[in-house]
Amino acid sequence: MAQRRSVRLQARRSRQTSGLLRFPDSSGTAIVPVGPGTMQQEQNRTRDSAMEYTKNAQYCALKLPAIPNILKSKNDGSFTGCIDSATESALLLTPTSAYVWKYSSPDHLPTAISFPISNASGAQPLGALVSPCAGSSEPGLVLVNPTTGQLTYWDAVGGALAEGLLHRKKGMETTIPLYQSETLEYLQNIEPAGVILATSTGRFVLVALHDGVGRPGVACTAMRGAGTGLWSNIVGFVKLGSTRRDVVAMKPGKLLGRGERMVVTANTRGAVTMWHCSRTGDYRLVLEMDLREQLVTSIAGVYPQAEKTFRVHDIEMLPDDDTRGLLLSSFSYDEEDEEKIYYVLFTAYFDPVDFRIMSAHRITCYTTHSTRPPRLLLPSPGYTAFIVLSNAVILLDTVLKPKSDENLSTTFKWEDVIRFKPEIELMSAGTEDMSQINGQVTRHAGIVVVARGAGVIRIEKFEDESGGSVVRSSADVIKSKLEQAVYYGFIDENPLDFGKVKEVGYDINDIETAISVVSDEIFYGTSLYMQVDETMTCLTLRCQALGRLAEHLSLIFPSLSAEIRYQVLFKLEKCEAAKNIYGLWFASAARSGMLSEVISDMTQGSGSVDSFFRDDVSKIDDLITAFSNKCLVRARTASGHRNIMLQHVREANEFLLTVLSSSANVIRSHYKEPVFKLSHAWGVTQPWTSTFDILNSLSRQFEVTKTVCTSLWEVSDTADGQVAINLRELCDQLVGLAESLCRAYEERISFCEATESRREQAENLKRAYAEQRPGWLKPLLAFGCGEQAFQLGERYRDFRTLAEMCREEKVQLDKFSDEASRVAQENLAMRTKYYFDTYGYEFAQTLYQYYIDAGYTSELFVAFPAYREYLERFLSDGKYDRVAWIHDIQEGDFISAGMKLANVAEKMEDPLSNKRLQLSIAKLCLISAGVGGAQVEDDVTYINDQLDRIDRLEEEDVAVNEVVEE
Repeated sequence: MAQRRSVRLQARRSRQTSGLLRFPDSSGTAIVPVGPGTMQQEQNRTRDSAMEYTKNAQYCALKLPAIPNILKSKNDGSFTGCIDSATESALLLTPTSAYVWKYSSPDHLPTAISFPISNASGAQPLGALVSPCAGSSEPGLVLVNPTTGQLTYWDAVGGALAEGLLHRKKGMETTIPLYQSETLEYLQNIEPAGVILATSTGRFVLVALHDGVGRPGVACTAMRGAGTGLWSNIVGFVKLGSTRRDVVAMKPGKLLGRGERMVVTANTRGAVTMWHCSRTGDYRLVLEMDLREQLVTSIAGVYPQAEKTFRVHDIEMLPDDDTRGLLLSSFSYDEEDEEKIYYVLFTAYFDPVDFRIMSAHRITCYTTHSTRPPRLLLPSPGYTAFIVLSNAVILLDTVLKPKSDENLSTTFKWEDVIRFKPEIELMSAGTEDMSQINGQVTRHAGIVVVARGAGVIRIEKFEDESGGSVVRSSADVIKSKLEQAVYYGFIDENPLDFGKVKEVGYDINDIETAISVVSDEIFYGTSLYMQVDETMTCLTLRCQALGRLAEHLSLIFPSLSAEIRYQVLFKLEKCEAAKNIYGLWFASAARSGMLSEVISDMTQGSGSVDSFFRDDVSKIDDLITAFSNKCLVRARTASGHRNIMLQHVREANEFLLTVLSSSANVIRSHYKEPVFKLSHAWGVTQPWTSTFDILNSLSRQFEVTKTVCTSLWEVSDTADGQVAINLRELCDQLVGLAESLCRAYEERISFCEATESRREQAENLKRAYAEQRPGWLKPLLAFGCGEQAFQLGERYRDFRTLAEMCREEKVQLDKFSDEASRVAQENLAMRTKYYFDTYGYEFAQTLYQYYIDAGYTSELFVAFPAYREYLERFLSDGKYDRVAWIHDIQEGDFISAGMKLANVAEKMEDPLSNKRLQLSIAKLCLISAGVGGAQVEDDVTYINDQLDRIDRLEEEDVAVNEVVEE
């Protein structure tokens, strides 16, 4: 227990230090804790009103509150957009409208600037948010018509709405010259150099938004990148057809100086160019390479099929680095299965003379096709790469070594994926760099995603305190996924999908290891998600979490071993039992000192009630035995004080029944078969609710309660109304104990039968169960609980006891002739008929055997005339000829009756007088049959011979007796 307390304390301190995790509120609107430090007031307000969609030790996904109406609508039209982290603004474009809003606003309905776009062609416009002009906090906006080349720039988005489309400022609009059938395909903000565009023919256009002194103004420059003159134009034209068509990425790189920035581009083939661009319109091509062959060759040894479908999707340079970068690519694993895509992230050293591929990492956590172009984002400081797909975001850690390291490389230590539900579509995303104040992190590196059907979501990656030295196993990743499903999957409006772990193909041993760890942390209360101080809240959260884990496992991992499923089930049962027992104790006005004493004895005086239920829930079965024993001792000690004795007996009964019936049995009925699909066989897993200690505790408690009920029943006619109340309560508990005993014995027998080594134990338990069960059910009749007794007999198919109780009830009712007794007799007759009709011959033969064993033979042949076929079947096997002959006489079959009596006289070890009587009746039956024939004559002759033999034996006995007397 001390060790677990240490773990809990360590977990709580970890939570206080990192501020990472806690169990979400039941309302599903968890407040998001962040690392220590000072944040801007506006950002604090935003985070306080955000909803946590998921969180683990590595990352967090938050729904930001600011959602404009356009994202709430069910519009299935075309959307594009971008994110500007500098102004914390988002842009969303449709073919006819533009929407700009501050995504960091704490308001649930933010002020969104929306205005129509004049677009006769209906093509999807290109747009980008740019830096505010001097003295403004609003971002600027660039819109481009891709078919006409018309470009409009507003230095503040408010100006677009205030001026209207007919009153733009002079000099803020231009038209990019396009060839016939040429269109604009890509627009990227590369400030401070302006924006850059790519055309369908492979031309690049640099657009400066400010002049040399920083004043707003639009100027376009075609970027040839091959010098001047006729020959340069020819070379440039050739380049257009190879390295610059089908551009998929144009990304800003390192800042090079005042108004100048590096730009890197990539096309789908794998051709890369690097440029130095200035806002004065100057540019310089510094690198142009077709990397397809080198990229494909580097993975061909492992994936020879990659060449046919290989394509590049995006490129990113490492922060403040002009030589190292990442390339995102993909290929189809199988040409016939286009939905299974392998994504590969290359790390390369981009040098015109010494290009090197430093590593190629295939992403293993996601292999699904993206309906939108995959995007690679690398927020500063560049330790984590984010890959945004149409329905998922992949996170990869990149542990970067210094440039001075001769063995320059990038190794990937960890990857994970955040999946969204099928109806959610990620439309745009942008980076947010990590920020610090006085060395304290105020904003983790992350991305902001605009999702159709989910709003605006921020995904941030926490800093790795290990410095990348800790390699996380598959079991760690699975554990994280399970925790997210347990603690966040229940939120109704959560757009994340936690049910796709099985698609990755993790090893079943890793899966079961992770399940065991997660369930243990919940069970013992050491999970970082549920660090609460109040005991009842803690137990309630554990039950909720284990229940959610069980539901999630049944949906995602139906092929888990029975052993791991039973582990989770038993932990849930014990937590439920502990919660209910603690609730009883807490609700008791007297706060029973007996429970405190028992726990003190179990912990050698070192534990309290609260500490036990927080730290030692696993010992709840030991607590049952100890508590029952303590109550029995107390009851014996107080035998001369009826009220005190009653209190102890009732308390012990309530404790046992709360644990075994109201808790464990209820949970098991809801989860064992419906959720975990576990059959009645137990296999190697021992049920904790039917150990021999618990069986003994239940048996002793039943006997003590029965004795007390008997003593109260004898005085129940007195004027003391409290006696009647106590008796009724004890009788109800007696029924519960009888049911618990039956259930526990059958459970234990089933467990023992499952293994050959325990078969003998199972047989011993069966005999003990059959012998003791009538002693648990029949006393209930005496205490006015007949209906419950019959129900238990039916549930556990105790036909012998049912037969005995039916006859005993009938005998008692026959003593009275009032109307109530007559109705009761009719009900009893209907009950017996129900048993015959429902259970058939299985019940009938048990009832007939009871009547014969108890000597009620005369009743046997007249009591149940409607089921004589069962009686004939029962009597036909020859074991009951001693009474079967009577049935034959009733049926008029005298020959059969005579032969059966003759067989009985021959085989049974009865006195000679009995044999003489049996043979005489047998002879009379044969003669009375009135049927002649040699066989009958031979049978009569045989009987006469036997009678003569009996005469001789009797004469010999008389002679012997006379000699003895002399």
